[in-house]
Amino acid sequence: MTRHATKYGAYEITPLPGQPQVAVCHGFMVPTSLRGNGYGHRLKQDQIGAVAAQMHDFAICTVAAGNAAQKKILATAGWVKLAEFFNTRSNEMTELWGFGVKGDE
Repeated sequence: MTRHATKYGAYEITPLPGQPQVAVCHGFMVPTSLRGNGYGHRLKQDQIGAVAAQMHDFAICTVAAGNAAQKKILATAGWVKLAEFFNTRSNEMTELWGFGVKGDE
């Protein structure tokens, strides 16, 4: 796992066990005081660059189905929704999103 921090947020990248060409992107966070200023989009581009630099071919992440801001960031960056499921831990719907690092999903 690698942790990355910038002046506008942080994220983590972990290789998927058994399939290290797939990156699990998690811990994506922009401080509340900076939200609404485009920093989430910048941070997502930083994350995509880090995933590519680590030589992953595909990336996945989850997002709460009701998190419209995060889903907008993902869609704008070219990620696609792959599936959704009821999350028994959060008691809400969760979406699984994916991104082909080299542009092929």
